[in-house]
Amino acid sequence: MKVLKQGVHLHVRPTSKFKTVSIQFKFRTPLQADQITKRTLLANMMDVNSKDYPTQIDFRKKLGELYGASFYCDVSRYGNYHVLSVNMDCIDGKIVHEMGIFEDVIEFLHQVIFKPNVFDAKFHDATFNREVEKLRDDYLSRYDDKSVYADDKLNELYFDAPEHRMLSYGQLSDLDDVTSAEVYETYLKMIKEDQLDIFIVGNVTEQRAAEAMGKFEFLPRNTLICDPFYKRSEDSKLRVGREDQNINQTILTMGFQAPVYYHEPLYYAGLVFNGIFGGMAHSKLFQKIREEENIAYAVSSDIDAYRGLLSVEAGIEYKDLERTKNIIINQLVEIRKGNFTDHELFQTKELLKSELLQIADSPHSMIESDHSLGMIGMEALSVDEWINRIDQVQGEEIARLAGMIDLASIFELIGENCE
Repeated sequence: MKVLKQGVHLHVRPTSKFKTVSIQFKFRTPLQADQITKRTLLANMMDVNSKDYPTQIDFRKKLGELYGASFYCDVSRYGNYHVLSVNMDCIDGKIVHEMGIFEDVIEFLHQVIFKPNVFDAKFHDATFNREVEKLRDDYLSRYDDKSVYADDKLNELYFDAPEHRMLSYGQLSDLDDVTSAEVYETYLKMIKEDQLDIFIVGNVTEQRAAEAMGKFEFLPRNTLICDPFYKRSEDSKLRVGREDQNINQTILTMGFQAPVYYHEPLYYAGLVFNGIFGGMAHSKLFQKIREEENIAYAVSSDIDAYRGLLSVEAGIEYKDLERTKNIIINQLVEIRKGNFTDHELFQTKELLKSELLQIADSPHSMIESDHSLGMIGMEALSVDEWINRIDQVQGEEIARLAGMIDLASIFELIGENCE
């Protein structure tokens, strides 16, 4: 890592393994409910045009001139952090015998970041209004995907803080009164104050990358001091919600409070536990509920390791609702008792290790790994180190962890004609 300015860090992984060079600017700030939607609109505005390229046609034409470089902006929530990413992939100049492509791409990124499509201290009105309506459609579309909708409702039940109850990209109600001037203020705050990590993976040396970054006028900013992990109050009571809709199946979602946080002591046991419980095709939930009992269209579990949430979702017939809930709880109890085989443990570890090996095959996965570790103050881990930690997980550790997992919320989406 190279410190360009206080709070602005450059991370370069020189490699000739890929035919592309991947560049990501990750702007990180503490999660705030009143800023999430504005930051999403900001990302969407930066994604479509800039002052130098004021139309989408101009914008995409320039990308075509950069040998078809790809560009996009997005936002993510990592526990108590919110991250806006500016991402670009371009061809390695050596492949096309054009050695200045990297510098041209950096110049494009510079104008995107420092020359947004702003006039009179607000974003271009027509572009802003269009992006507001597109985002509104995105929010409304979640209602039509019933699995997504049920998951959203579970989150509203499980979490206490509004910034965690809403989506990682905001909420519909914010669009009623947000202005382009406010989004521009959000932009200025991001440029001046956000912790910034710049990642480059490809056939580029650190020296060349640092020289290219010299044109970026980032000012020093305070280093973030923030606990990245959201931890729900342990004395919170079980919260249950139910909604009837005109749908053909019932969707059951269950949220469990789990002491599994990214690279903290129980993290690796949590990964293995989830694989055995419901996260893989050989898991207990899949085998018991879908294969043996044949009462689920689909069933799975997942762990949010930044917010300590183990979620389970099943698509079932209404008549099997209580039966399914009981099976899910009983399978958790079975793992607490250590009732899983050495083969299940071995199979889960092997599948996890196979997933880890794929990190080295993707520049985006490499960046995601380095970025996630950096947010919790850890140095980059090699794939071999990850695999070694998975191998060290013992069955007793998984059973002990299962005993620390508690049901916290249930949301049932019931079809009107299912009862």
